[in-house]
Amino acid sequence: MSNIKPIIELELYIIRHGQSMGNIERNTDGLSHEELHDPRLTELGKNQAILCGERFKNVEFDAVYSSALLRAVETATEIIKKQSTEKCLKVLPYLTEAGVSEEYSHSSFTEINKINKNAVLADDVDPTKSLFYYNKTSDEGDLFERAEKAIEYIKSHQREGEKIAIVSHAAFITYLVFSLMGYKKECPFYDLDFKNTGVTKVTIYKKGTNKYGDTVFEFINDTSHLFKGDF
Repeated sequence: MSNIKPIIELELYIIRHGQSMGNIERNTDGLSHEELHDPRLTELGKNQAILCGERFKNVEFDAVYSSALLRAVETATEIIKKQSTEKCLKVLPYLTEAGVSEEYSHSSFTEINKINKNAVLADDVDPTKSLFYYNKTSDEGDLFERAEKAIEYIKSHQREGEKIAIVSHAAFITYLVFSLMGYKKECPFYDLDFKNTGVTKVTIYKKGTNKYGDTVFEFINDTSHLFKGDF
């Protein structure tokens, strides 16, 4: 093992969106369906997303993925703005927040492209189907299965050694992270409480080439970039 050179398959940067209107106490009377169920970033959330983008200005991502929910699209767009080369945002339905029902959101690519003109549906995703992944049951096994599908999708659509940003939501990120840790059916007894724009970096190595394991967590839920903001 000591003579084997570690081979990085992927570097994953899993990021929660910035603070949204749904993360704060507010009077919901009179709100539209979209405002209630697909809330946008607050001013604080926008600042958090900008600082998150600044954090990664020297990390050139090979791909940036997000869910179709607008708070994730807004956050991913701020990250892309700081990249040295123009790139598209890949919208991946697997990254939808956990527990979303079919009544939850009806945003379309028209709305997404108002935020990011270069947003596209991720490769090989059926364009005739919903932009959102709806949970039919509350079974954790279903969420772990979706997390596995998201990870396998990204592995199969990216090249060896690439750096990938994934912008999603607190509950679903929990399943992504625990899935990468090896949990398959249910969460462990502890919670990781992902913060707005918290970043988790996971390095995936080619099987058997890294003495510390094939999946290495460099850090979890890091928000150090937010301390640079005066708010």
